[in-house]
Amino acid sequence: MTVGISRAFRLGAALALFAAWAGAGRTADSALGLVVLSSRPDMVSGGDALVEVTAPAGAASVTLTAAGRDVSAVLSPGPRPQTWRGLVTGLAAGKSELVARAAGTTARLSVTDYPITGPIFSGQHMTPYQCKTRESGLGDPLDANCSAATRIDYFYRSTDRTAPFRPWPASGRPADIRTTTTIDGKTAPYIVKVESGTINRTIYRLAILDDPATPASQDGWNGRLAVSFGGGAAAAWHQGVNKVDAANSDLYLSRGFAHLVATELVNGLHGNGVLQAETLMMLKEHFIEEYGPPKWTVGNGGSGGAIQQLVITQTYPGLLDGLQPSASFPDSTLQVPDCGLLQRVFAASPQTWTRDKQQVVIGFSAGTCASWAATFVPMWQSNNKAGCQLSDPSLVYDRVTNPKGARCALQDVRVNILGRNARGYAPSELDNVGLQYGLNALNAGKISVDEFLDLNEKVGGFDKDGNYVTAREVADVQALRALFRSGLITSGGGGLSTVPIINYRDYTDAAGDIHSRERDLVIRARLDKANGRHDNQIIWVASTGAAATATSPAVVAPRPSLGSQVLDAMTKWLDGMAADPTPPSAEKVARHRPPEATDAYWDRAGQRHNETASTDPATGFNQTYPLHLDPRTAAGGPWTVDVFKCQLKPVRITDYKVSFTAEQQSRLKRVFPQGVCDFTRPGVGQVPFGGTWQRY
Repeated sequence: MTVGISRAFRLGAALALFAAWAGAGRTADSALGLVVLSSRPDMVSGGDALVEVTAPAGAASVTLTAAGRDVSAVLSPGPRPQTWRGLVTGLAAGKSELVARAAGTTARLSVTDYPITGPIFSGQHMTPYQCKTRESGLGDPLDANCSAATRIDYFYRSTDRTAPFRPWPASGRPADIRTTTTIDGKTAPYIVKVESGTINRTIYRLAILDDPATPASQDGWNGRLAVSFGGGAAAAWHQGVNKVDAANSDLYLSRGFAHLVATELVNGLHGNGVLQAETLMMLKEHFIEEYGPPKWTVGNGGSGGAIQQLVITQTYPGLLDGLQPSASFPDSTLQVPDCGLLQRVFAASPQTWTRDKQQVVIGFSAGTCASWAATFVPMWQSNNKAGCQLSDPSLVYDRVTNPKGARCALQDVRVNILGRNARGYAPSELDNVGLQYGLNALNAGKISVDEFLDLNEKVGGFDKDGNYVTAREVADVQALRALFRSGLITSGGGGLSTVPIINYRDYTDAAGDIHSRERDLVIRARLDKANGRHDNQIIWVASTGAAATATSPAVVAPRPSLGSQVLDAMTKWLDGMAADPTPPSAEKVARHRPPEATDAYWDRAGQRHNETASTDPATGFNQTYPLHLDPRTAAGGPWTVDVFKCQLKPVRITDYKVSFTAEQQSRLKRVFPQGVCDFTRPGVGQVPFGGTWQRY
């Protein structure tokens, strides 16, 4: 059948195309174009796809078939002249062909459909796997992939502005609903629809302004999508748990954003950026099929939530258009085990290793390494049974009693990316051979030669199961190559060069918090190394509660949160880019950066100071918020902190700025029989990033 241009199209309010996915099939104005808007055509899921047909000038109608089946009836006029859009359903698993015809021309597009339970490109699903639908209020799982029926709930904000989101009462429409004004100036009842369901074995919550008493066209969605990512790092073998109101964020919903959260998008569930990217892709596909392509999509989240934004955007560009990472780390493969090893030495000799001496060795502020050791060292221990978080302990690995059980280290939930070693397990990237802990402190005269030697003699390492051993740890080069090639170690390349990034944080270094602010500059160093520039990255730092808008340190004005100011700046930035039809590029990002999007810190009185963030300790930035190192940079490593296994050079006494006795020289060579780290050369296994949209 044919469809004329007079049909109304439900998704016509969505103005932007998802250009990074939908390029295949688009043609010049004089030709017929056919694209999938909801996903890449080779990565469709759930048997449906939102498609767009662009007809030649003068064509009054189009036809569309899917695998030979006429589906023209789904098409309605799109947001631009000579375009039609529609949701094609009933696609069979595997490959099929879409065919559009208009004005005597034909366009064909091959699509490949995958189950809504996944996987698509992340590799084989984890097993064993424990469902959590019941704990998340979605009832018993419907199948082995922990699926649940989709449900809709409503919430509202009351005219009592001190009240949180309130559930929609069973008695009917409440009388105390307040209104909100979106960033587009539209006033709407502050009523929120929350859709809950499962996709790719994750539990998602999607919140959007939606008054059930009015047509969708009158609701307050501003055409933009925000995705929040959760923190932590873990290797749990279950689905994760969240609550029905988990997406109820006033920051986003009051402005009219749609807001999405999901259990898989919490790094404290599975620290696997490939799986997280796949899940985000499938969730976004579902959103586009329901509401149309968003004008743009922005990420938000701190710590492990920052990691996800960076890794996903580098490796699978197009899923996020702007990043708002707070309390950032560049990736989930940190040098955390160094802290575990150093803390053992410090604890064994507390009189020698005073607080000041510990700090110059670890680089961090005092207490930070202890926090790392207590919190995250277990994430590299495959025999950490609590880390698997399975209710049935018989499913968990034990070297003697259950050698084929679920292993509970970070590398174990990344086995599809890393491959398997000779034992059949995911290989480890941990290595400290040749690493001279405390080298900077030694050369600065802050620890003695004997203390330096004693430290490096006793530091030891972890074996392949995460147990402490006296020998230093040796990485599997296979693991290192896979990590760098996959992009799980962020290089700063891939999609990271063409998106705005606003790193922001409260300064908590002095409290021994693991979220120390040097990581923002590590990210910057990697951007510079990969792209020769970093003008798409902004760094903002404040003390807790001090990011004010006051014009004088003596008068601190009430102000929005720092996160609110970040969102306001990001909105201007992305709106400018969305209005620019040129392809994504670093130049496009720089061209649309708003004036307020510049490096800055807020002093403790709330005064903003615009100043470039750098490693120079003399700047006002670093005088106000002192910058620290980590154990690797404190051992002479580069600011990129991307050498996980160093190449070695012979021990040369002339490389040190202090004197060694003859006996100390002999001891130094015994401590480092293979040599010491040569940080002028790339790391072992530090291969180039293998490119975007890799499959496993």
